[in-house]
Amino acid sequence: MELVSYPALFTAKDGEILVDFPDLPEAFTQGKTMDEAMDFAKLGLAITINDKLGHFEKAPQASDLAEVERDHPESIAKLVTVDLDQY
Repeated sequence: MELVSYPALFTAKDGEILVDFPDLPEAFTQGKTMDEAMDFAKLGLAITINDKLGHFEKAPQASDLAEVERDHPESIAKLVTVDLDQY
């Protein structure tokens, strides 16, 4: 089991929930509901990290969730955790 966790920003806009990872901008995704956005966030995080590791790149250091919350008060900040072995 290889768990990774990164903070993500969930922002409601135009009837959808946009998801941004400050440390991994390429993992951007969205969903129609918060549950769907979280599911897509997990998938996007897993794909992005697996891609980096598959190309022998280091995964970036995850930012502190409290700092991300402070820097982005317009969004909901949550920690997204995935088991890379499941993707």
